[in-house]
Amino acid sequence: MQIQTLDYFDGTQKFKGTLFYDEHQTLPQPAIILYHAFEGVSQFTLDYGRRLALQGYVVFVADMYGDGQTADTIDGCFALVMPLLQDRKVIRHRAVLAFETLLKQKQVDPKRVGAAGFCLGGMCMLELARSGAALHSGVTLHGILAKSDLPTYPINANLLLLQGYADPQVPCDALPLFAEEMNTASASDWTFIYFSHAKHSFTDPKTGTFHAEKEMEMGREYNETIANRAFVYLSEFFKEQLK
Repeated sequence: MQIQTLDYFDGTQKFKGTLFYDEHQTLPQPAIILYHAFEGVSQFTLDYGRRLALQGYVVFVADMYGDGQTADTIDGCFALVMPLLQDRKVIRHRAVLAFETLLKQKQVDPKRVGAAGFCLGGMCMLELARSGAALHSGVTLHGILAKSDLPTYPINANLLLLQGYADPQVPCDALPLFAEEMNTASASDWTFIYFSHAKHSFTDPKTGTFHAEKEMEMGREYNETIANRAFVYLSEFFKEQLK
């Protein structure tokens, strides 16, 4: 497997993505863009990308912060994420920019491109879908679902939403609002799955190591069983959608 650092630009701002692909494949392959959580492009995100690439996809781990910035403390994470959360236009623009960058890669079949994201990354995937982009399919993992004041254009992507039922950051009353948005946007195929007792950031083993007390207050908790189950759901979904 080839692992390539892929720099891309928005004006003078550089973003540092990572591309995984099988160099022995000669025909364009199905692809998945992976959006990171609030700590940035972590080792967890890269390892997840590698796991997906081993299933036969070109995988592009996008950089939403620029210059490959990451953080390993709660304060550092919030310093990176808050400017984006305060301006959803930036999130949508950067999510689309990463998607367009992936489409330019010769290894990629542009008609078979999916996207997935964790927490902030789930929001990124949804903003990409809301933009009306020609995204084939997308998955959120404990993603932030609430829409902003930006318009939701007709959604082309088939969606799978993998959420924790005990996640205080995305409470259960988010589902009816999300469903209403999807129906208004003529989304033809979306599936919502709740995992009982799962909290926010259930996929990442590093959850709880940034600041245990604050993370407990935020409802962040790793759940190995649910993380493994979610990966199976995601894998089967993309197999159905992209292969």
